[in-house]
Amino acid sequence: MKKNKRKPQGHPPAARQLVQTITVNAKVPPPRNLTPALCDRLRRDLLAACQTVAESHGLTVEGGDLSDIDLRHGFEVGFRVGIPLADGSLYSIERALFETLAEHFGLKPSDYGRIFKSNGEAFRITSLNPNRPKYPISAERVADGRGFKFTVENVVLRLGTSAARCDP
Repeated sequence: MKKNKRKPQGHPPAARQLVQTITVNAKVPPPRNLTPALCDRLRRDLLAACQTVAESHGLTVEGGDLSDIDLRHGFEVGFRVGIPLADGSLYSIERALFETLAEHFGLKPSDYGRIFKSNGEAFRITSLNPNRPKYPISAERVADGRGFKFTVENVVLRLGTSAARCDP
């Protein structure tokens, strides 16, 4: 018995059909590359849409942080949805731990989230890790959200000299 070597004519393969359907229904043609400005605009639009959905359920949204950015292919956006506290923010275990341990490291509980400058760049305090005695303070660079570790002395010095001018 001979095998039929000709491909069936008529319908394209399912995967190709799906891609064609998506591009036919798209209102705007996809960009060739992503730009930082486009990524930020998308992040803001996604955050607004997520806030609308969350508010319809009585919840609140935080985040919208970009990560794993590859301007050729894509990026990731992270949101945190939860029940709002009295001040409208979400409960954060890192913040609670920071407020509990801050005075043991010479900081104030209100220093959580404060911005300070080091080597000409702005950093935001994000957490305190007592298991790292030399570099217990974690901070993220404001420009891109990349995490860094700092000594207590460095942060206390920077908060005392330049943080008052950098606070939002």
